[in-house]
Amino acid sequence: MNYYDQHLHTFLSFDSEEQFENYLVNKPEFFVATDHFDLQNAGTGFHDDIPDYKVLTEKLATLSEQTETKLLRGIEIGVVPGQEAAIQDYLTAHPYDLKLISIHQNGAFDYMDDIVLTKNKFDVAKMYFDQMATVLDSFPDGHILTHFEYGLRRFDFSATELEEHFEKELITIFKKVIQRELAMEINAKSFGRYQNASLYRYAIPLYQSLGGKLFTLGSDAHVAEDYRLLFPEMAALLAEFGVQQLAVFQGKDRWLTNLPLDEKK
Repeated sequence: MNYYDQHLHTFLSFDSEEQFENYLVNKPEFFVATDHFDLQNAGTGFHDDIPDYKVLTEKLATLSEQTETKLLRGIEIGVVPGQEAAIQDYLTAHPYDLKLISIHQNGAFDYMDDIVLTKNKFDVAKMYFDQMATVLDSFPDGHILTHFEYGLRRFDFSATELEEHFEKELITIFKKVIQRELAMEINAKSFGRYQNASLYRYAIPLYQSLGGKLFTLGSDAHVAEDYRLLFPEMAALLAEFGVQQLAVFQGKDRWLTNLPLDEKK
C-alpha cells in the first residue's frame, strides 16, 4: 500500500466547492475526503456545519462503479468542550473509516478570525492548547490529531517562543496523543501557506522524545490542485528525524507505509 492523502475537502465542506471526480483524476489506490463537521461553528455564524451523509453515500456508490480506486468515508471533526455527546451520537449513527480531530474554534470565535488579532498572542495560544488537551481527554474518538498549531496561525510565533512558553502544554498534549495511539499530522497548509515548518521542526522531536511514533501527512486541500501538496517536502522533514513510515487508518485497522520522499504531487 502506498501512502495516500488523509486530509482533504470537497463540496460537502462549507469552505470548499471541489468535486470528488477532480481528485480521482490522480487515480489513487485509496481515496478519502475528510469534510468538515463543526457544530455551532463560530466561523460561519454559529451554524451547524455537517457534511450531508446521504449525499456522501450516494456519491461514493456512484463513483465506485466508475473507478477502481477504493473509496472511504472520512470526516474532520472540530471539537468544542461541551459538544462531545452530540458529536458521538452523530458518529454512532453515521460510521466513518477515518476521523480527524481538530480544534478550530472555542464556541466564541474561530482561532483564524480577525478578533484574535485584538488579543495577546500568548493568551490565545494558551487558550488553544488548553482546549486541545481538554478535548483529548473528553472526546474519545478519532484517528489523527490535525494541524497542532492551527490556533497560532494568525500570529508570528517562533520555535523558541513555543519552547519557552508552551513546552509544558505540548508535552501534556503529546502524551495524550501517544496514550490514545493517535497520529500526529504534518499539515501542508501549516507547512506552506502559513510558513510554520519551524514549529513542526521543534514539535516533531519533542513528540518523539515522549515515545511518539505515528505520523501522517495531510494536504488539507480544498481544491484538487492541492492534492498531496508538499508531500515530498514534509516527508523529507520527517526523514531528518529518522521517521521512515507513515500511518494509514481505515476504521479499526492501521497500517504503516513508506514515506513518499520522491513522489510528485
